[in-house]
Amino acid sequence: MKKLTAITLATAIMLGSAFSSNFISAETADDLKDIQTQREDIKGNLSEADAEISTIMSEIDELNVEIERVNEEIANNEALINETEENISNTIAEIEKLQEEIVELEKDIDRRHEILEERISAYQKSGGSINYLEVLFGAQSFSDFIGRISMVNTIAKSDTSLIEELESDIETVEEKKQLSLTKLNDLNSMKLEQEDALAKVQEQKQQNEQTKHSLEEKQQNVLALIDDLKNKDSNLASLENEVKESIAAAAAAKAREEAQARVATESSNLSNSDSANNGELVTLAEGKTITVTSTAYTSNCTGCTGKTYTGINLKENPDSKVIAVDPTIIPLGSVVYVEGYGYAIAGDIGSAIKGYKIDVFVPTRAEALKWGVRKVKVTLQ
Repeated sequence: MKKLTAITLATAIMLGSAFSSNFISAETADDLKDIQTQREDIKGNLSEADAEISTIMSEIDELNVEIERVNEEIANNEALINETEENISNTIAEIEKLQEEIVELEKDIDRRHEILEERISAYQKSGGSINYLEVLFGAQSFSDFIGRISMVNTIAKSDTSLIEELESDIETVEEKKQLSLTKLNDLNSMKLEQEDALAKVQEQKQQNEQTKHSLEEKQQNVLALIDDLKNKDSNLASLENEVKESIAAAAAAKAREEAQARVATESSNLSNSDSANNGELVTLAEGKTITVTSTAYTSNCTGCTGKTYTGINLKENPDSKVIAVDPTIIPLGSVVYVEGYGYAIAGDIGSAIKGYKIDVFVPTRAEALKWGVRKVKVTLQ
């Protein structure tokens, strides 16, 4: 190749584009600091939002447990209410049966009452108990008298039994009526209590659902806030990178300007060195030593083939000692000793290598930058 690109500070300066002479402006630095401060604030807000989300999720979990408990309680109350309804239905059937029994008893009571009324009426018409005496004293014989006594006793007992049955039936009717009312009242009270309990649990369930809805809405708001903060942080991060690139560009421009100044100084020194070499450019003779300006280059550059002007493949031989020279000063293919570099072959040329200048080959860019621009003595072997 005509000349591998020199990766020295001086060469980079020559290849770089022109920038403003101003370094990092105070405004740009302040902007960067302000952006970084805003990002720190956003990160703090994100941390608080994440903590709030964690708290909300914990509250929602606890509320879900409470809602599940309330739902179980509601199910239990509904089961009790259904059981109460079934008991009420059974009790209603019992009450209806009692009512039927009451109707039959009342019919029996009415019949017995009519019989008693007829007998009382007959007693009143016939003189009541006097008729019993007439019956007794109307006996024709002793055996007839005994028979009449037995008959009178039977009639009297029949009336007494009728009255007792009547009283018993009346008492039974009242008891059955009272039992029916008591059962109905008890079941109604139980149902009211269960319905009241269910209403309270339903109210609690509704409150829990409202609280859960409120927490979920709050969660969505916080998540939206987190997304917004992340978007702002992303925008600020992009802006921060732009500012850093601007600062880096300004720094590079400053470095170029300083390097350009050094190149100008080196050029002046080179002119003085050329004058020191008898005032004119002469070809180096064997065993002679000259002082030259030296830079360094590497084969690892964009567009570089890695081959020197004389055909040396530097990519395959990265440890080779090769220098680029001005052939009118140092003959191509000659072996020279370079101060601080060692024995090398003059195997390459370059458009910027004119007069008392050389470019030493090194394997890496870091080594080229480390070599920099320096004065060295070169002796032709």
